[in-house]
Amino acid sequence: MLMKTELSPLDTYSLLSKAELMRIARADFNVKGSLLSDPLSNPKIAKNAKENGVLTFGLHLAPYKMSGYNTCAMASTGCAEACLNTAGNPVYLVAKLAARIAKTKMYFENRPLFVAILLKESIAAKNKAIKANMAIAFRLNATSDIKWEKAKLEQRGLMSTIIELLHAAVPVAKFYDYAKDHKRTSDTLPAYYSLTYSLSEENDLSSSIVLARGDNLAVVFDVKRGQPLPTTHTINGISAAVIDGDLTDYRPDDVQGVIVGLRAKGKAIGDTSGFVRSAVQTTFFAA
Repeated sequence: MLMKTELSPLDTYSLLSKAELMRIARADFNVKGSLLSDPLSNPKIAKNAKENGVLTFGLHLAPYKMSGYNTCAMASTGCAEACLNTAGNPVYLVAKLAARIAKTKMYFENRPLFVAILLKESIAAKNKAIKANMAIAFRLNATSDIKWEKAKLEQRGLMSTIIELLHAAVPVAKFYDYAKDHKRTSDTLPAYYSLTYSLSEENDLSSSIVLARGDNLAVVFDVKRGQPLPTTHTINGISAAVIDGDLTDYRPDDVQGVIVGLRAKGKAIGDTSGFVRSAVQTTFFAA
């Protein structure tokens, strides 16, 4: 006698159409639009299409503790203050932040619903990339630092991480993010998910470990738009070549063991916490 397998919440939601799922999301969390952003809506991410031939779909959640839930557990004070979450046209800022807070609350309070919508949007994104004859990528932590390779849900009787579920839905896609936890950049990550560790005002030691093992490190410099970045930089005694991370946002193709240099933008301009580093270093370095 065959036993009936009880459907998980994710299985149940997956049986619904995108329109039906969005009606629930709007009623329960006031989520009014798509979870994923348009590949051309963010000027930096839009460069990926031109420079790399990749349509990149970003997920913008409310950073740090803005929603009442902490999406950036490793955020330093300088990182939180310099966050680009408020970048863009100020006319739309209030609505944009409200949308991000709503999506974040749905992620924490009804994760199966959130993931069911995300899966349907990811498949639609794949079809859009195919139609445009372009590669596809996802940046799920555009304004957050969630460990997508840790959070798990049940689907068809099996427990899978969210990144595994998305990869199964769109196996041709690359996934990439910036991250503060240097342990996430280890070989334990799936091959299709690349992370670039981020320097802050308080993690020089772990940043030097990242560089020493051949992984990449993002560093924000006090360099104005259009001005050259330093060619090399030293963190806690470890020196590495600097590549221009502003030319494109697409990090999976970067050479390894380098510093991804970024110019200070938005609230980061004029930072005095140490989060933004001087492009000109002295001869002597702190131990």
